[in-house]
Amino acid sequence: MSLILLTCAVALMLVLGLVVDGGAKARAIDHAGAIASEAARAAAGTITPGAGAIDPVAAQRAAHDYLAAAGANGTVSITGTTVTVTATLHHKTVFLSLIGIDGFTVTGVGRAETVYSPGSTP
Repeated sequence: MSLILLTCAVALMLVLGLVVDGGAKARAIDHAGAIASEAARAAAGTITPGAGAIDPVAAQRAAHDYLAAAGANGTVSITGTTVTVTATLHHKTVFLSLIGIDGFTVTGVGRAETVYSPGSTP
């Protein structure tokens, strides 16, 4: 009888781990995407008035500052008036660490495009 209860308790802990840590991973993926999108918007906001072009140095700085403030790492790519940011987050597990899965890494991608009409203000 005790062996059956022990087996059920272990199985229940594994299922609980999958539910809790699986839900945390889903939230982390969404969060990484939101961080990447906001970092891309911050970078796209560095458009130079009159030129209609994004300042690449200021855009890189703005995006990396946003990523750092959000606790993420990432890359920034600027093509014309489009900024693409990839944000990477690492999250520790709660229950799955009991079976050796200590954490997971998630990545999110965000894009922002600046639309500028010559003669108007950005």
